[in-house]
Amino acid sequence: MTAAETFAAAVARRAASVLSATDARSALISVDGWSVQLIGTDAALERLGRAFLRTPENPDSAVMNVHRLSVWDGTSRDALPPEPPWKSTDYSPLGVVESLSGDAIRFAFDVETNAFMAHDAGQHASHMWFPSIAQLPVWATAAPFRIVMSWLCNLRGMQIVHGASVAIDGKAVLLAGKGGSGKSTTALACAMAGLGYLGDDYCAVEPSAGKVHLIYRTAKVSRATLEMLPALQRWVTNRHQLATDKDVLFLDPQDVRLVRSAELSAILLPRVGTERATTIQPATRAEATRAILPNTVMQLMGGTSATPRLIMQLVQSVPAFHLVLGTDLAGLTATIATQLLTRAT
Repeated sequence: MTAAETFAAAVARRAASVLSATDARSALISVDGWSVQLIGTDAALERLGRAFLRTPENPDSAVMNVHRLSVWDGTSRDALPPEPPWKSTDYSPLGVVESLSGDAIRFAFDVETNAFMAHDAGQHASHMWFPSIAQLPVWATAAPFRIVMSWLCNLRGMQIVHGASVAIDGKAVLLAGKGGSGKSTTALACAMAGLGYLGDDYCAVEPSAGKVHLIYRTAKVSRATLEMLPALQRWVTNRHQLATDKDVLFLDPQDVRLVRSAELSAILLPRVGTERATTIQPATRAEATRAILPNTVMQLMGGTSATPRLIMQLVQSVPAFHLVLGTDLAGLTATIATQLLTRAT
């Protein structure tokens, strides 16, 4: 066995040992036909599994195409991950252990949540440790396991991107751009108007199939968005943290139309305008690439070797447009629904 395989096996044993002494159970989540089985305590799955649109578990179904993701926490000696075979200087600036990581086996440490993760594609298993799941800030539970989920997506020709997506009649648009550009406001305004919702901060694109997939049923919004869409107030979960964090929303099917997958028709690059009416202008592929690639790479620890290729395939597969957001939110959603999606099909 290689050093990476040996350490991945040691992490798997530690996870199994810790979870065997708890009331560990499982929950199933799916993305376009492949599934992840989350394994952890009731408390862990409640806190970290809430962001996903669950899939009912079928004990009679085949376990093929299912990846196991074990999650545990604790700072006692027996609960910590095994002593790593690398030095602290082996971490990349984004947190990946470059000396032992490839596309099949990867190790990383997330400084934002102090979480360690190990991924072994050959064993169809990943493992993630936190010091304390109960003490994670709410924003960290809005897109849990996003690094591991991005690695799994890459193995299947998909790429998690930093962006939002909405759909109508099975056709979707991807909203991409830096923070503050209006992605969340646009996506949530559309969702409140009855369009399908495929995600806010992160969603998965599949360039070869021309599809976009929902990963998380959550949204993170600023106070400005709440002022424009006050009906969202009833879904805010972190009111006690409003002074420092964005508001986190967990959306249920009875709240909005959650869409698992849709055909990707266009990329929209929103920016806040000053006029009442929302307008659409053609954008170049280079502009779409700049809106998607840097933010995605930074937020996914650099991605994998497949990430740049998949993003380039994405921007070449559909047209891109600048979306200059008007102050009339009803007009904004009507523009997306009746003009852009009709023109892009």
